[in-house]
Parts: sequence; structure tokens; C-alpha cells
Amino acid sequence: MNDRVNKIKDYFELTKLKIMIPVSLTGFTGYFIYKPHLSQEILFTSTGILLMAISSSILNQIQEVEPDGKMVRTQSRPLPAARIKLKHAFILFLINLIVGFFIIYAAGNLKAALIGLLTVVWYNGVYTNLKRITPFAVVPGAITGALPPLIGWVAAGGGLWEKHIVFIEFLFFTGQIPHFWLLILRYGEEYSRAGIPSLTTVFNRIQVKRLTFTWVVTSVIAALFLCYFEIIQNPVIIGGMVITSILIVWKFFNLLKPGIEIKEYRKYSAVFDIYFLLILIFLISDSLIN
Repeated sequence: MNDRVNKIKDYFELTKLKIMIPVSLTGFTGYFIYKPHLSQEILFTSTGILLMAISSSILNQIQEVEPDGKMVRTQSRPLPAARIKLKHAFILFLINLIVGFFIIYAAGNLKAALIGLLTVVWYNGVYTNLKRITPFAVVPGAITGALPPLIGWVAAGGGLWEKHIVFIEFLFFTGQIPHFWLLILRYGEEYSRAGIPSLTTVFNRIQVKRLTFTWVVTSVIAALFLCYFEIIQNPVIIGGMVITSILIVWKFFNLLKPGIEIKEYRKYSAVFDIYFLLILIFLISDSLIN
């Protein structure tokens, strides 16, 4: 009985569900902004996005099983620890990919499903391979963070180049970069030992922190664009956006101070995640009000 429970836990860990649910939420937001009401279609589309995100994550772990086995942070994961066979992981990848694709197609349209497929191809075919070549792979790789809200938007009937979704895509593109570089500040040395180029080998820690802060400010500006270009229109919500944006810049200004312990970078990551969650809430709330 315990073996079966442990095996279920391993497969649950393989899906990285806690990380993938926020990805699905961005897709939900993209759909809801275009059609601001709950429906079976929005729930199914969000589920399809979740399954395709899980499939991409599983394939990424298959691709990186060797370097994962060399890093303390990842060596206890199910694949490098050999608790799940690679062929079983690949089957799970295919199931999630195919089911997710057809759910998005059925609940939305073929264009949205193909964007979902493009996201997987870009993440696993482009970004994952670039990580082994350049420490700046996260910049093109950040495109994958911009695509889930586009999938939701297009599934609801929106166009590819409409103002609302373009600015939301830009916001989530910029947000991916400092999020990853905060991870590098914590685990850069491990990445290097595993043979993955790390930004900490190109710049010193102070320079990496400055770059991270610069991209955080860029993300804040992108968020405020939503107000300036009237994507968010309610005055109260605009006020909330401005206040939270000021607070996040103030918080990350402290990142530039010397003497920060490595474990503290996790707190900065959590704060940044909360900021983006609040933006999603602001976007959904404004759509409901207007």
C-alpha cells in the first residue's frame, strides 16, 4: 500500500502541478478578459492549457534527466532518482499533450490548440536546448510565458494582435526573466557544475542583482501600461495597481543591498509571484466591473 502511495506521489511530483496551475490561470485570465463570464468552455480551455503545460514540464524533465542528476536541488526528482522509468514518463507526456490539445480544440478552436502546441515546441525544442548553449537562453525562452494568456484569448474568439492581449503578453514575457534570474542567484553554481551555462559565470553577483532589478522594473512598467492604455479602467483597481507596483519596486530595491543570504532570494521569488497573482486578480476584477 505504501509503495503505491509513494508511486502516486512521484507521478504527482513529475507533473509539477503547483507550478502549472498558475500557468493555467493566465490562460483563464486571457479567456475571461475577452468573455467575462464563467462557462464550460473557459473551464475546459483552462484544463487543456494545464494538461499541455504538464506535458511540456514532463518532457523537459526527460530532456534534462542527466544534469538534474548532478544538482543537489533536483537529483531527488523522480526521473534522476530512477523512481519512474523514462518510457513511463514519456507515455504520460504524450497523454497530457494529446488530451490537452484536443480539449483546447473542442472548447475553443484549432488556432488556440496550435498555439498551445507551439508553446510546447518552443519550450522543449528551442529554450531547453538553448539553456545548454547560452546563459541568456531565458530571454527567448520567456516567450513561453507570454503564450498561455494568448491561448485563452484566442480560444474565446480574440485575434492575435489585439491591443489587450499584446500588452498582457508583453507583461508575462518580461516577468519570466527576473523570475529565472532569481533562481540563478540561488543555484547558479549548481547549474555550472551540471554543465549548464549560468549568468553567474558571466557577471558577478552584484551585476546579476542589478540586471534582475532592471527587469523587475521593466515588468512593473509593463503592468502599468495596462492602466495607461485603458486595458484596466476602473479607478480603484488602477490605484491598487499603482500601490502594489510601488511596493514591489521598493521591495526589490533592497535586493541591491550587500549581505543578502542565498536563502533570502526565495522570499523575493515568492513576492514576485504574489505580485503577478495580484495582477491577474486585477485584470479579472476589472473585466467583471466593466
